[in-house]
Amino acid sequence: MELREDIGPLRRRSVVLFVLVFVALGLIHLRLVHLQLVHGAEWRNLAENNRLRRLPLPGPRGWIYDRRGEVVAENVPSWELLLFPDEASNLDETGLFLAREGITDTRTFRELLAERRIGRQAPLVVGENLAWNQVAAVHSHQGDHPELSVVSRFRRHYPYSDLTAHAVGHLRPVSKTQVAENPDLEPDSMVGATGIEANQENFLAGTSGHRWMMVSAVGRQLGVVRETRPTTGNDLGAALDISLQRAAAEALGDRAGGVIALDPRNGAVRVLYSSPSFDPSVFGGRLSRADWQALQEDPDHPLQNRCLQGVYPPGSTIKPFLALGGLSEGLIDPQATVYCNGSIVLYGHRFHCWRRGGHGFVNLERALAESCDVYFYLLGQKLGIEGMERWLRRFGFGERTGLDPPFESPGLIGTPEWSRLVRKTPWYPGEAVSMSIGQGPLLVTVVQLARAFAMLANGGRSLQPRLVPADVEIAPPLEIEPHYLELVNAALAEVVHGPHGTARRLAALPMAGKTGTAQVARLQEGVASDELEAHLRHHAWFVGWAPLDNPEIVVAVIVEHGGDGSRSAAPVAGRIIEAYLGLNQDDPTPPDPGELSATANPPPSAEGG
Repeated sequence: MELREDIGPLRRRSVVLFVLVFVALGLIHLRLVHLQLVHGAEWRNLAENNRLRRLPLPGPRGWIYDRRGEVVAENVPSWELLLFPDEASNLDETGLFLAREGITDTRTFRELLAERRIGRQAPLVVGENLAWNQVAAVHSHQGDHPELSVVSRFRRHYPYSDLTAHAVGHLRPVSKTQVAENPDLEPDSMVGATGIEANQENFLAGTSGHRWMMVSAVGRQLGVVRETRPTTGNDLGAALDISLQRAAAEALGDRAGGVIALDPRNGAVRVLYSSPSFDPSVFGGRLSRADWQALQEDPDHPLQNRCLQGVYPPGSTIKPFLALGGLSEGLIDPQATVYCNGSIVLYGHRFHCWRRGGHGFVNLERALAESCDVYFYLLGQKLGIEGMERWLRRFGFGERTGLDPPFESPGLIGTPEWSRLVRKTPWYPGEAVSMSIGQGPLLVTVVQLARAFAMLANGGRSLQPRLVPADVEIAPPLEIEPHYLELVNAALAEVVHGPHGTARRLAALPMAGKTGTAQVARLQEGVASDELEAHLRHHAWFVGWAPLDNPEIVVAVIVEHGGDGSRSAAPVAGRIIEAYLGLNQDDPTPPDPGELSATANPPPSAEGG
């Protein structure tokens, strides 16, 4: 094989390749000279003076309306102040500037910096609901504080303020856990904390967007680089009726208590009012530590939802359910009479009736209408704690109704097992006697009583109380003889319309119901509840429905330390029912098809019902 020794072509190709590489490198160097020497100052100035900011664009929450279209939660425009900490040359000076303009104090400012919860590039909200003079002050000092940026946002507003605070609820800043679980949430997002705002968070909440802005060294916006638009949440129509809510607030006045009114046909809650209340709009932004502490330490506990969280002895309002138990189990004859002389001795202890002189001979109807305690002491002895627990649970006592599960109390039905595990004491037979008139280890919520009486009014069908319309599944009635239910309901009508009924002051209204007076402290002989200090007086109850023949509304009222139920609670319920009948007389609204602790054991009450 012949080998060629001429390497000339290889050399020529190598030279060409070298020249190409040299030319390429030369062009690169020329470009670098052009950029760094000829236009270096210009590009350096642009690089130093321009910054890219990502501004969050919160998605507005949906509005909330009552059943008649009244706005109960809306969004109003406001100014917020954002801080980009990494762009500040001196954060201490920034804090002093904000304090001088009254936007925030230096302590709160330092706390905000310490609470930075996600990436350092995210802005902090350091001022909310700014006044126009504060906005102008930030703009006029933008050159000194380019790290600040005023943006337009929406702030949650509740037109009816404290009237709807516990029903509609309020907002709170998103938690660290929620931010970690959902990267789409901004660290300063507001989410539902209580009430409808919390229960319907996924439906009401919008989706945030972002805007990337080019800004100068003095914070002046030079233009939008790109933007993702936010989406608005869904509007929601609640079952509440503001007219009735207002009637409840006016009737209750400045007294502590709670009112629930619901439709026994579908569970739609028309009224949920707890007093005292608070302005939920203060939670529309970041609540200061001082304001939060003041709300928590308020001795009147305005944040407590007394309709769902408050637990009370039910007093005589529990008697209709025990009467149904006694009838159903054949323990009492509705026509048989019991003699009440004002007291009775059972298990070696004397139990008093609320009427010291006694009621004389009473049958079931009169015992319910006049709230005779002696009759129910004997019934409680016959049923025993097992029988009472069985019948009370059938009507939903001792468990949450599901209206607002995270905050709702289940109440308490004391049993021997509960006494052994919780109180660490034995169970005494006399405790069942006390429970038969709604005292002793028996605690209920206002919403539990409203639901239970709704079951009496609708023929024994269980229902789910709802603040928001939903598909309603009609439950079958409880296994109770209809005749027994008619007997009890007729007796509850006599409570209002009978000559000796405990709520006969409401006789002008077509309604039925039951009063209750729950003892808080033991009374000394000859001392009336009204003579005690306010915090020791009895709690006052009334629960009832209207109209009599075709019930459309059930109202449950508790007046804390209100004394006698017939004097304090019954008139509140009467005002609400009167308002309901007046509202619906000319414009009857059919039910929408889609609408839907303490362990103290006080002695038996001087129970007047």
